[in-house]
Amino acid sequence: MRGPHDYGGLPAGPVDPDKHEHDPTHWEKTVDALMMLIFDQKRRLARVDESRRMQEALGEDYHKFPYYERWLQAVTWLMLEKGVFTAEELEAKQGEVRTRLEAERNGA
Repeated sequence: MRGPHDYGGLPAGPVDPDKHEHDPTHWEKTVDALMMLIFDQKRRLARVDESRRMQEALGEDYHKFPYYERWLQAVTWLMLEKGVFTAEELEAKQGEVRTRLEAERNGA
């Protein structure tokens, strides 16, 4: 059974590399750096196959998320599963960030 990400062996035609140019935003670079730290052999917080399992858990929603958002959702679920932080801690931090962003938008 194919996962939502598994296109191997399916007809697709040639790839136009110009269509896939991407200059990552600051937050995307941050997600990439976070992933490097989590998968680092020194820290061993997670393995790439564990992240893939979490991305596959998105099911039909897999294609609704852009690339880095899938990675961020997967690593969030994985860190919750491993007890690195709790759902309550995550919600509290998300609230702090929302408050800060709202203040920045309002010129505070």
